[in-house]
Amino acid sequence: MEEIFHRKKQKLVRELCKALLLVIIFFFYTSLNYIFLALPPMIGLLFIFYLKTSRQNEWITTFGIVVCLVFFEINHSEYVGILPIIFMIADWLVIKKFRLLFEENLLFIFIYVFLIYITYYFILYIFGTLKISSSLDLAFDLISYVFYESCLGIVYEKIKHKI
Repeated sequence: MEEIFHRKKQKLVRELCKALLLVIIFFFYTSLNYIFLALPPMIGLLFIFYLKTSRQNEWITTFGIVVCLVFFEINHSEYVGILPIIFMIADWLVIKKFRLLFEENLLFIFIYVFLIYITYYFILYIFGTLKISSSLDLAFDLISYVFYESCLGIVYEKIKHKI
């Protein structure tokens, strides 16, 4: 009995450390985003982490991801709470419904990263807070963010499954 409690305690501490490390790394990355303007916001990669942690019932790490999303929205002066809602809806509507078709297909990473960015930009456009000067800038940002983050997501998936 004591051994089971000790294992649960170790798992809880490990998950807390993972969530704290994720928030700290995301904070520093977001700070670098102001120096290097071409860096993507990493929303798509956070969604990939969100899918993994929500599947494995790692609620503390999932909460850490939500903290990162809220920090991103506050840092960019956007409405707070839009991204976590988009993540939950995309997970429920798209990922869980089509999981059997696309479970091991790496092309699906491009699809749901693209879906997250399109949905986020669309909601920002509806609220009138989209800060893109032209549609060409929007298309360039969208394509580069989706490509860059999807490639990182594929690398993460390959490492996770040990290639």
